[in-house]
Amino acid sequence: MGEKNSALDNKINVIRNKLAHKDPFTVADLGPVLEEKKSTLYWTIWNLAQKGYIYKIGKGLYSLQKKEPDIQPILSPLGNRVLGILRESGYEFFISGLDILSIFMEHVPETYPVLLYGNRYSLDELSELLSKNDIAVVHRDTGKYQSMLQIPMLKDLALLYPTNEFSYAENSLASFEKALVDMYYEVTRQEYPLPLQELVRIFKNIKRRISLDTNKLVKIASRRSIHYDIRYIVERDFISDKAIEFVTLLKRQD
Repeated sequence: MGEKNSALDNKINVIRNKLAHKDPFTVADLGPVLEEKKSTLYWTIWNLAQKGYIYKIGKGLYSLQKKEPDIQPILSPLGNRVLGILRESGYEFFISGLDILSIFMEHVPETYPVLLYGNRYSLDELSELLSKNDIAVVHRDTGKYQSMLQIPMLKDLALLYPTNEFSYAENSLASFEKALVDMYYEVTRQEYPLPLQELVRIFKNIKRRISLDTNKLVKIASRRSIHYDIRYIVERDFISDKAIEFVTLLKRQD
């Protein structure tokens, strides 16, 4: 029994070293890593799951962390208002950003702008519906962008982006991966009023509580041209300090 457990320990160490950056992973991902025949591979996977080394989170999909499907976003009062108003309209939209991520915050702000994505052909209608309910709307597409520094700090404010991509949202709420990428973009590129250090804490809390799909994170980020940033962040544990120092020196000399 001890030898069997020792063999599993060795295998899970190999998986952690080679696949943690790709968590969750598939059976196909494990094959080249463990270098086992197909019949042996399935037996190994079954044993690893039985012993609690890995967790099955979907069909053919496994993770090193136990996912907690009961974790649900808690929308702000303004977020709930926006959701209620727009759900009755029949237009395509979803809420992202802090409304989705606030459950991972230690100190949630009393008010913050709602990050909203709507079908690009319905933006005017969505804006009109919110304006009628005393919610200010700022269009954040390329042609209508306004710096956050130029916007009065209104209590009820929605930042509206056009989109044709709704696969990363369900029931008008963005996935955690989508919300994290969107929030990173807002904070680092669009002057959203949230300290970067707070976003770091959110990211660390998410990693502690759920299993993020890093492949999905990078794919979402590529649509916003920030995939290099996100890949660097999610693979941080596997990058040597010397490599980080090297890049830092390069940047200083540019």
